[in-house]
Amino acid sequence: MSTSSLSAKSSLDSLRSGSSLQSEPNLLAPAVKGPMAWEGSELKDYIIPLSASEIEIIKAAVTYFKCKNQALTYDLAKNLPRGSIHRSTFPLSKQLTNKLSAISNEVYHGRGVAVLRGLDTANFNGEDSVIAFAGISSYVCPLRATDSYAFQTLSHVRDATHDPVPEFAKGLGLAGSKIGTAMGFHCDRFSGDILALNVLDDGGAGKGGEQYLSSFWKVYNELLESDPAVLETAAAASWPFELKQKDSDPYLQLEPILFFSKGKPICQLVKAPLLGTPRIPRSKAMPDVSAEQLHAMEAIENVAKRYSVKVDRQNGDIQYINNLGIMHARSAYGGTERSSRHLLRMFLRDPENMWEIPKTYQAKFDDAFVEDREQNLPVEDSDPWRKTSGRYCHG
Repeated sequence: MSTSSLSAKSSLDSLRSGSSLQSEPNLLAPAVKGPMAWEGSELKDYIIPLSASEIEIIKAAVTYFKCKNQALTYDLAKNLPRGSIHRSTFPLSKQLTNKLSAISNEVYHGRGVAVLRGLDTANFNGEDSVIAFAGISSYVCPLRATDSYAFQTLSHVRDATHDPVPEFAKGLGLAGSKIGTAMGFHCDRFSGDILALNVLDDGGAGKGGEQYLSSFWKVYNELLESDPAVLETAAAASWPFELKQKDSDPYLQLEPILFFSKGKPICQLVKAPLLGTPRIPRSKAMPDVSAEQLHAMEAIENVAKRYSVKVDRQNGDIQYINNLGIMHARSAYGGTERSSRHLLRMFLRDPENMWEIPKTYQAKFDDAFVEDREQNLPVEDSDPWRKTSGRYCHG
């Protein structure tokens, strides 16, 4: 069993010294200021339109990458060439490069949200959509996370509940990204700095699956004034996470859900490994969350809802969301009929803009960005039972 403990230094000391160590439970950073501390009605003008000429440049870059790799001999099932998508293999104009690079500064140091719009007019097929998503995103954040548990770089967020279940998958649950149940506000734990989502199909109007965002900085400031004990509970390294491991029983990890980066509060709250999900129940061998932790999750959820905003979403959109300071949620969708809702998901990092990582937990924040790890960017979601989520799960 592996456990983590809090640093002896408080976040206030970290703020003064310039370090970024985790806080003690009863010493919290002061209220945080900046453009990321917004409430829903204040989040406007985050849509970045692509012009017709920029769409043509992107289409040309997709063609360039496919032609560059056409002569290579490789196993199509493993999708190895797509792991080599980066700026040098996906060339764009200087003007478009600057436009995409500016998104990184906005999601790290601005409001934490940006949506690139217009790719629906490109009429990409499945393979071209994956190439375009990875290529465009390499200009926003050059590093793509690859999960050390499932070894996936790109995952498909879709309804897999109506898929035929192969023999090996019987008895295995589906992760939250593969079912249509509602998800409360969360940040995907140790998955990456920036959540990137490409909307291939929004599922249709009135069919559910709406997305919502809420600033954790705003939540933090509110709770610091109204119920600081919730934040003290969140910062304590006593949350009983149930973590997966291959071919063996899950194990217990005691960690906080609230971290600090030079006074900036970081949320890494994922409820699935704390409470279980409808398709993946929590092991009875794991300890329950405490009454104080249940209260903290409820309080954070209530404040996040109060200050949330529904995402302005269209097919073709690429959403870039700060996964450290912005919480996300969704409404239920699907049910008795298969939903067409389909998003592509990656987690990203820009070394030039990234926040300093809390030193006590740096290895966990950095694990998904280990160099030279093979990247898997599948065009089709052919194995929703095994390669759906990381060791911590999502949602």
